[in-house]
Amino acid sequence: MVSVKCCVGSSCHIRGGAKTLKALNTLIAENNLTGKVDLAADLCLDNCIQAPNVVVDGEVFGGITPDKAEAFFAEHILKRVK
Repeated sequence: MVSVKCCVGSSCHIRGGAKTLKALNTLIAENNLTGKVDLAADLCLDNCIQAPNVVVDGEVFGGITPDKAEAFFAEHILKRVK
């Protein structure tokens, strides 16, 4: 199972973290990966300067705004599942 955490803390929320989380959740469902990807919200990933942040299997990625969510999903989540 691929572990994905999306920050929704103050800095990330202001820059779209909650919308990124929602977009990733939609992409997981659309690709029938609900049982293969564990998506969770996190309050702080200690990388506020690069907010919004997403962690995939322990690797931190910064600047994952909602408009970048689909490309990020394809490159960093979908490839790990298939």
